Amino acid sequence: MAKELLKNKQEIVTREQIQMITMLIEGENITDIAKTIGVTRNTIYAWMGKPTVKAELDRRKRGIINQGNAYILKDLTTFISNIKELANDKSDKRVCLAANQYLIDRILGRTSQVIDTGNSGNSENDGQINEVEAVVERIKLKLKGGNNA
Repeated sequence: MAKELLKNKQEIVTREQIQMITMLIEGENITDIAKTIGVTRNTIYAWMGKPTVKAELDRRKRGIINQGNAYILKDLTTFISNIKELANDKSDKRVCLAANQYLIDRILGRTSQVIDTGNSGNSENDGQINEVEAVVERIKLKLKGGNNA
């Protein structure tokens, strides 16, 4: 029975370990964490290797990620509208192309092939190429059932 209690006690995350987890999440370095808590750096590394500490650290990180995603999600339609507006803005061809490429990549996945036209020094050709690429991307969208983003 004494071994069972000891085993259960080892599975508990201590206050010091919780403080360490909080400081890790806040971006503190190991040396500062060890000094603040009053333990050695080796102790911090040993704690970080414990399954219960790892699980708590992962749980806390997931919570932060979920909060961030929820915060961003509430304005998602605004962000999409802004990107679509940039995609349709013909005053800056590079911004237009980048916005269109982003929208297409989000829907169809990122393309892996790059074509070198050899005209990177000619701004007039660059503009024409960008315009053609944007039209091609819009056609791809239409073929996939998307709208004219």
